[in-house]
Amino acid sequence: MPTLLHGEFTLAFVREHSLLICMCTQDLVACSVINSSECNCVDRPLSEPQEQVHGTSMVQYKRLTVWYTSPLNVARFLNNSEVRHLVLVKCDTTEAELPPVDHFVVRRLERLSISYPLWRPGQIQDMVLGRDMGALYHEEARIAIIHTAVLVGKTGPKAYTVKTEVDSRGMMSFPNLLMSGEGLPEMATMFVTFVY
Repeated sequence: MPTLLHGEFTLAFVREHSLLICMCTQDLVACSVINSSECNCVDRPLSEPQEQVHGTSMVQYKRLTVWYTSPLNVARFLNNSEVRHLVLVKCDTTEAELPPVDHFVVRRLERLSISYPLWRPGQIQDMVLGRDMGALYHEEARIAIIHTAVLVGKTGPKAYTVKTEVDSRGMMSFPNLLMSGEGLPEMATMFVTFVY
């Protein structure tokens, strides 16, 4: 299995009932056993994860790698988070059903990497979001709406970006999106990338 992580990084391992947050200093093989000589970890219970719909998330990283076996808990954990480079790695071989939540929002996402190493070895989808609309600079206001089908591996992920107007109340032209307007930059336009 290829090594997907290099240098110091933050790793979240999201399972059915727990969340392990680690700061790691050595390369790790995806979905391998994490030992204390490589990472400093804190285990947090996820008995009833709450969807972050009305407030900003506590998840804020420049780069975050998420290993997971629970697509629903990943969507809840990441909703309304702020991550510039997100790596999603599915760490089981089961074909999960789509979670009851159909999407989650990641703010300021510039790059998304997705891998299913136990199911599709050697295949890594790597996307630079917004490139098709000229949103190349991290100063640009942006959000990514990620469909949970990406987490279960139903299809190869695709993305498209639109530039939308933001009204005086901070609302965009997508009324059915479950996301908080809190903490959105006060800009007249924003890049919105849909990953499905």
